[in-house]
Amino acid sequence: MNRSTLAFCFTIALLFVGLFETNACAQPHTGKDSFWVNDGNNATIFPRGRINRLGYQISVRLSAPNIPETQRVEIEFTSTGGPTTADHNFTLVLAPRGNGHSPPQSALEVEIPFRIPENSTQQTIIRHVPKTSYGDLYDASILEDGRSIADIPNEIGKPLQRYTAVEKAMRDEICWRLIWVNSDEDMELRDDSLQALVDSTFDMQWESETFQPNMSNVDENGNVNQNFITVQSHSADEMPLDWRSLLPFDAIVFHREDYIKHQSEKPPWWKPLMRWVHGGGVILIRGTLPDQMNDTKMISSSAAAFDAATIDAIATSASQTLRTDVANMPSQWGDVNAINMQLNGMGTDEVDFNAIEKFRRSVVNAYNNNKKIDRLGTEKGMMVFPSEAGILVQMPARNADEPVSMLDWRTTKSLLGFHAYRTLRRGVDPMIGTQRFFEWMIPGVSQPPVYTFMGFLGLFVVLVGPVAYRKTTKSGRSYLMFLIAPVLAVATTVAMMGYGIIADGFGTRMRARQITWVNSDGDAMSRTRSTYFAGIRPSNGLRFPSDASVTLLLDNEETSWEDRVQQRFDPRGRVTVTEDEIRFSSRLLPSRQQRQFVVEQPRDQFGTVRITESEPEAVKRVSVEVKNDCKLNLQGILVRDQDGLFFVAEDVSPGETARAKLLTTLEASKLMGDWYKRQWLVNSKTSRQSDTADRQMRRRMMEETFDVINKLRSSLAMTSAPSDGVFEYELQQRMQLGKSLPNHSYIALADLSDDVPAIDGISIENSIHFVMGDLP
Repeated sequence: MNRSTLAFCFTIALLFVGLFETNACAQPHTGKDSFWVNDGNNATIFPRGRINRLGYQISVRLSAPNIPETQRVEIEFTSTGGPTTADHNFTLVLAPRGNGHSPPQSALEVEIPFRIPENSTQQTIIRHVPKTSYGDLYDASILEDGRSIADIPNEIGKPLQRYTAVEKAMRDEICWRLIWVNSDEDMELRDDSLQALVDSTFDMQWESETFQPNMSNVDENGNVNQNFITVQSHSADEMPLDWRSLLPFDAIVFHREDYIKHQSEKPPWWKPLMRWVHGGGVILIRGTLPDQMNDTKMISSSAAAFDAATIDAIATSASQTLRTDVANMPSQWGDVNAINMQLNGMGTDEVDFNAIEKFRRSVVNAYNNNKKIDRLGTEKGMMVFPSEAGILVQMPARNADEPVSMLDWRTTKSLLGFHAYRTLRRGVDPMIGTQRFFEWMIPGVSQPPVYTFMGFLGLFVVLVGPVAYRKTTKSGRSYLMFLIAPVLAVATTVAMMGYGIIADGFGTRMRARQITWVNSDGDAMSRTRSTYFAGIRPSNGLRFPSDASVTLLLDNEETSWEDRVQQRFDPRGRVTVTEDEIRFSSRLLPSRQQRQFVVEQPRDQFGTVRITESEPEAVKRVSVEVKNDCKLNLQGILVRDQDGLFFVAEDVSPGETARAKLLTTLEASKLMGDWYKRQWLVNSKTSRQSDTADRQMRRRMMEETFDVINKLRSSLAMTSAPSDGVFEYELQQRMQLGKSLPNHSYIALADLSDDVPAIDGISIENSIHFVMGDLP
């Protein structure tokens, strides 16, 4: 073989390697930057197939849960032919599929523009996208300079069964989603601890098709995917760098030694974690040794949220409940065994049921009424510490060789109360809406002016009757009434419509309720509930900050989820997520209709209020000097010092100090009530249904899903849990319901933050901003 032939063959071989080997399998992978476990459906790759003529490969991964929560989208670009020779401008388009989202008209189309600069070989882009539907099936396309790089879209996600979507969605809401942060301190105990967590839900899983203890519930990577428990195990360096990646989770479990180390070293993911906690997240501390259980200053400097009596009462109740559930196992087993007999007659394998029986016996032997169970609560060091809207729980102390037990998990979850569930903490569901929508309307806008319309109708009656009829009758031209009456009717109708349009105006209006919770360092999390009205739909849509979590809050139109299943599929609108903003299309703010959005956003260095001058003796303290370190003007400040005394100051500009005068406890309580009532949540909708119709509606509400949060509260037997989230709940507790301000804290009224309005040039009406926090 001569040299030219050899060179030709070598060139051909290289060409085939470039075309085939770099994408031989063309299978999506999780990648080192992926935070979500690949469930086999939540990833795709471009281009598909064996031949890749593009010179690059793009992997797309979505966060796996079907739940309507901020969705993490991971895009990984890899050049297959060396560094790129030019800039590439791409757009990822996710078009929801009708058989993959429920309710049918709740899904959002997604656009994510991203840029790959010249001389790049690999880039990872992560965006966080608002999601307002249950389900995750999309047609995924990637456009380069406006043209698709593939002939047909790739499918990502999995389809839903339309008629079982409601049941599955509510089960997913109840499912407890945890992150277990791996530790060298107890790696060999991880699987046993997580298996105990799965076993702790036995009373919820007495269904033959879901409860199969013979199968390994904890995989080799420490992940759990059960109906009522989902766990992802990660090393600490895999924790995400954006707080919104943690929003789908209910709690994160750290080992005590690791938590103390990370708290001191503050790795890059620590600040996003604290943002999530301050917004309502929960951290569970495991691995506390018996001789460490009273040394709580290492994990939190805050005062305990619950006293010892409360913790012990909850622990005792959890223990008794476990005994009761164990005692009920024989009757539940009877039902399962009856199914077993039926399935055996059909030739079904009965190994599963033998495993259930084995599990039943093990639980009864461990927790029956004759068995002494270790008393948990404060005797085992259980403590709860507040961290703004979130909480930190020290789990029961155990020896170093003991895993977390079933009773430990059940007691800890009981101690969390409504904080155990992210939906109750956030207090908003974007899928079907709620009648609480009417608690925060823009007054007098997009509502029928009843009395004005009555005036128009009254004028019409007068003109048609006493005026037109008498005049035409006297003149002998009564036949003209056949012309006059329709003309007056049309004129009255046009006048009423014109008045309604002109009265509402053609501009855009906003009413905002912002609550900002500040920590002692001046960093804050804010929750803003905003109502928008547009006389003419804004062409640029609504623009929100890029680091925010944005959720829709809709009127449920008194239509249940079950009724909506039959509706035609139609996406709600489009959301575009860039590095700089989250933009909703104008379709989400139709002309002459009110729409609400709930925005949660971290605010670093927001500032705080501090006492700069105070008498050392409380009996001589008639005033204090306070300073406004916030970037906003504070219209009023109410502080409570370390001795429980109240002081008030008014109109304090940023950076300025003011003298705050002493108030009695009664005066302070009255002042907080007046502040709260300035703009409070009052339902503006009046029901005009008959008693019979009202009773029918109540029966339907018991059987069908009109409000996801209320259904969740009912299913969990937590009817006293807040319906508007932990921020609003804490504000009500402090200002209205007698809990009052804690010592060494403050509450203030402030101007709205500059980035609250999502539309430029909007008119702001009847808005309010509460700022609360601890004094430095």
